[in-house]
Amino acid sequence: MRGIAAHAITRLTSDNRNAPTHPHTMDRTTNLSGTPRTPLQQLATDAGLLVDWEDAASRPMRVADEVLRAVLFTLGLPAGTPAQVSESQARLRAEAEAVAIPPLVTGVVGQPIVLQTSAPQAALLDGQPYRVDFESDGSTEGRISVSASEHHATLRLAAVQAVGYHRLTIDAGPGTVIEATLAIAPARCYGVADALRQHDRPTDSRLWGASAQLYGLRCDAERAASSAGLGDYTAAGTLARHLSQRGADALALSPVHAMFTADPRRYSPYSPSSRLFLNAWMIDPAALFGNETVRQAVVDCNLVADYARLEAAPLIDWPASGNARMTVLRALHRRLLQAPLGDTIGQTLLDDFRAYCINGGASLRDHAHFEALNAHLGPAHWKQWPAQYQDPSYLGVQAFAREHEDAVNFHLFLQWAAARQWAIAQRTAEGAGMAIGLVADLAVGTDSAGSHAWARQRDLLIGVTVGAPPDVFNAQGQGWGLTTFSPRAMRTQGFSAFIEMLRAVMAVPGGVRIDHVLGLMRLWVIPDGARPLDGVYLRYPMQDLLRLVALESWRNRCIVIGEDLGTVPAGLRDKLADDGLLGMRILWFEREYTRDDAPFKAPRTWAPASVAMTSTHDLPTLVGWWIGNDLRWQAQLGLLPAGMSESEAHARRMDDRAALVAAFAEHNRLVLADGGVPMIGVASLQAALEQTRVATAAQAEVILQASAQDFATAATVFTGAANTPLALVPLEDLLGLVEQPNLPSTIDTHPNWRRRLPGPAGTLIEAPTVLARLSALANARNSMS
Repeated sequence: MRGIAAHAITRLTSDNRNAPTHPHTMDRTTNLSGTPRTPLQQLATDAGLLVDWEDAASRPMRVADEVLRAVLFTLGLPAGTPAQVSESQARLRAEAEAVAIPPLVTGVVGQPIVLQTSAPQAALLDGQPYRVDFESDGSTEGRISVSASEHHATLRLAAVQAVGYHRLTIDAGPGTVIEATLAIAPARCYGVADALRQHDRPTDSRLWGASAQLYGLRCDAERAASSAGLGDYTAAGTLARHLSQRGADALALSPVHAMFTADPRRYSPYSPSSRLFLNAWMIDPAALFGNETVRQAVVDCNLVADYARLEAAPLIDWPASGNARMTVLRALHRRLLQAPLGDTIGQTLLDDFRAYCINGGASLRDHAHFEALNAHLGPAHWKQWPAQYQDPSYLGVQAFAREHEDAVNFHLFLQWAAARQWAIAQRTAEGAGMAIGLVADLAVGTDSAGSHAWARQRDLLIGVTVGAPPDVFNAQGQGWGLTTFSPRAMRTQGFSAFIEMLRAVMAVPGGVRIDHVLGLMRLWVIPDGARPLDGVYLRYPMQDLLRLVALESWRNRCIVIGEDLGTVPAGLRDKLADDGLLGMRILWFEREYTRDDAPFKAPRTWAPASVAMTSTHDLPTLVGWWIGNDLRWQAQLGLLPAGMSESEAHARRMDDRAALVAAFAEHNRLVLADGGVPMIGVASLQAALEQTRVATAAQAEVILQASAQDFATAATVFTGAANTPLALVPLEDLLGLVEQPNLPSTIDTHPNWRRRLPGPAGTLIEAPTVLARLSALANARNSMS
C-alpha cells in the first residue's frame, strides 16, 4: 500500500456500502444526515460519489461542492451550473433507460444471473427468449424473468454451468436482437490449495516464501561487469531457485510494470507508465546475447568505468544506471537486427522477436509509439505534446512511427526481451519445485503522464489523482500522483481495459498481489491541483470486478493476494475471503486494539484467509524496528505523530518490544501445552529487555543491537506459526538488515527504492545465520501443516 504509516492501526469504518450495479438502486432523496440532497449532490450520488462519509475517527464528513463538480467533470458529467447539473442528470437517466443489457454481464457458475435495468427496458424484455453460446462448445436457451419496482427492475437468467466468457443473445421483439458477453466466474479465485493440487502435493500444506525488491538484487560475479548496478529478471529466477532449495514455494517481487524508459528519474515501481507491459530496465542483456557479447558492447559504448562505478555503489543511481543499461541494449538491438543468416542463435531470436510483435497487437504498438514519442519530445506530460501526438489514433502518431521506425522497433525489442525473461524466471521457479513461484505486484494505478493513460484515455480517469483521505497519522491526507480506471467507462466499455490489465499481469507469475485492494470497492480521488484532503470516495462495481479477478485467476492459475491495510470498510475482508482473495496480516498490526494494553495476537488466531508477513516494503524491518531505526528516521524528518517527541516514541517502542516478547513467550507456552516443542528463543530477548530498563540510552542501544538478530529469528518463527496457507518474509528480514526499502511521506530525504541487497542472488541466503533463520521458518510452517 502506498504511504501507509509505519505505526498505523487498521480500523473498520461503517461507510462500506457495496458499489451498485445500476445508479437507480441508490436512495435518491436524502443524505446520511437525513436532509434533502441538492441536485448536485444527487447527481454525484447517482454517479457513484460518496457525498457523505466518515473519517478515521468516525466523524461525519461532507464533500465540498467544488470537489464534486471537478470529479464529475472527469466522469464526463459537467456540473458547473444548475443547467449542466440538470443536463448531466438527464444524460445519466437516459443512458440507464436506453441500455437494456450492458456490454458485459458477470455471474457465478451455477448461480442465477441477476442484473438491474430500467423499468421501460424491463417491460421490453420480460419473458423474452435468450440463448447463451458457450466459449468452448454448445449453447443453452431460456426466458428472461423480471421483477420491477417504481425506479428500477431486476432481470433474471437461469444459472450457467460453464465458466468462461460466453455470448448472450436476446430476442427482444420483431427485428430487435440484443447481444452481450456473459463473464461466468468460478465461486472463488484460484488458491494455494489449487496450486498444491496441481503439483500433486497435500492441499493442507502451509507454504512459505520471501519477498524482494527486484531492482535491488545483485548479479553473480560473472555478470556483475555488465549489470550497471541494477537487478534483473535473471536474478529473480536465480533467487527463486535457491530459495526453493531451502523449502520456499513463492517469491513475491516489487512491481515489474513498464516505466518511463527515457526518464529514469521516475523510478518508483508503484508509479508506472503502464501496467500492461514490463520494466525494460530489469532486462538482463547477458541472458540474450551472452556475457562476452555484452561486455564487448559495454567497451564499445565507452561505459566500462561507468559500469564498474555503478556496480560498486551501495545505492542505485537510477538516472545513470537506467541510461547505461539502455545504451548497451540499443547496441544489442542493432546487433540482433543485423544478425547474419549463418548466425543460427541470432536468427532464432530474431524470429521469436518478430512473432512477439505480430502477436502483441495494437496495445503493444501503442506502448512502443508512446515510448518513442516520449524519448523524442522530452519528459513533458503527453497533454503538453503537440496536438497531433496527443492520441494514439491520430494520423500524426502513425506518421511519426513511420519516420522513427528504428526507435519504435527498439521499444518493441525491449518488451520482447522483458517478456521473454519474465517467463523464464517463472519457469525457473516452477522447475525448482515451487508450487507458486513468482508473485507479481499490481500497482493501484498508473502515472497519468504515462503510456497507459495516453493509450486508454477513454477508459481512465484523466484530471484526478488517487490517494487517501486524512487520518490520525496523515492529517493532510495522501495524493499518490496516479490515475486509474473510470468506473463509468468500465460499464460502458464492457470492462475491456480492466480485463486486459488482469491478463497482462496474471499471464506469467503464479500469484499476484493487488496493491490497495480496497480500490476494487472505492477509491479516494482528488482533482488535479487540489489538496489530498479535498477529495471524494468514488465507488467501483466491486462485485463485477471480483468476479473478473476470480475468472482470470483460474484461467491463468494465479493465486490472488489483496493488500487490505489501512482504513478498511467493515465487512470488506470477509467479502474478499469469501471470493478467495488472501488478505495480508502484518506482525506489527496484529494486536488486540480493543484492549487498553493492545497485546499482540497469538499467530494461531490470525485470519486464516490471509498471508502472514513480518513486514512490508513501507514498514520497518524486524531489526530496524527492534533497534528503533524507523523512529530515528521519523524524528529526523519530522514524521512522528503530531505532539509526540522522539523520546516518547522510543518509550512507547520499549513497551511494544516487551509486549511482543511476551507474546513470543505465551506462544511457546501454548505450543508446550499442546504437546509440541517451543521454537522461539525468548530468554535472550527477555534478558536484553531487562538490561535496557536500567541502562543509559547509549547502553540500551548497544544491548538492542546485540540482540537484534535473535529477535529477527524469533519474530520470523512467530509469524511463520500463523495458521495461514502462505507466509512471506521480506529478504530484508531473512537477512537481518536494518533499513527498509521505502519510507512513506518522503521523496528525496530518504533513499526510497534505491537500496541494494548485500550479495549476489545466488549466494545471498547462504550465510549460516540466514540458513538457520530459513530452517526455523520452514520448521514453523511444517508444524502448522
